[in-house]
Amino acid sequence: MPELPDVEIARRHLQRWLVGAKVSAALCTDARLTRPRPPRAFARTLIGRTVDSVARKGKWLRFVLDDGSRVFSHHGMTGSWLHVAIDAPARRSERARIDVVRRGREFSVRFVDARRFGRLLVARTDIADWTALGPDPLADGIDSHRLSETFAKSRRAVKIMLMDQRLLAGIGNILATEGLWLARVDPRSPGVALFSSDARAIAKGLDRAIARELADPAGSFFIYGNASKPCPRCGTRLSSVALGGRTTVFCTGCQVRRRAM
Repeated sequence: MPELPDVEIARRHLQRWLVGAKVSAALCTDARLTRPRPPRAFARTLIGRTVDSVARKGKWLRFVLDDGSRVFSHHGMTGSWLHVAIDAPARRSERARIDVVRRGREFSVRFVDARRFGRLLVARTDIADWTALGPDPLADGIDSHRLSETFAKSRRAVKIMLMDQRLLAGIGNILATEGLWLARVDPRSPGVALFSSDARAIAKGLDRAIARELADPAGSFFIYGNASKPCPRCGTRLSSVALGGRTTVFCTGCQVRRRAM
């Protein structure tokens, strides 16, 4: 599943491809992605317009057009944008395309999504899914003091709290798992039991996890997906548990479990 670093890399590509480009044609073939509006609204919003900017917040992308209209894109579980020749045949699982002219060159960007959990929403102003997001770790940084204050108000497991997009935009299962391992904090620890020093360690751990994925998107993870293997730090066999409906890998040997009084 794409996480914040993957979507940030996509934003950088799309910014290079699309900013300043004029849309000559657009098409979406899947009403599930554009709901509640019909796919034709996607094409109608884009055709003839110039792309002014491409921004990211959490796992959402936002294209702003020269008339102020916006296109919001979410990769879901399997979505991605591809740069192809304008006459390239449709890709397998292709759901939408945007044909553009930029600096005299014609090309196409295609949205492919095998499992169809992605979204392509058009609007005149920012949508609620965008405005409801919390601070973005890359754009806004991670405020450990704010984290500590939020943790202190909840008995939920810290892993579940970190995946709440209202707390930090874009932190998903992978980043939360890796960040907590780097912070040496057990993901089952209730927020209310954590110290301010834990919040600082978690902020640093998440920063490191994000930077590592941005630098090496195809690289291996420290512990995510490695249940039953030895912990790379202390050698203890890694454990796993379901938290918030997601499989969470952790180390009982070097990740400290805080307990509420």
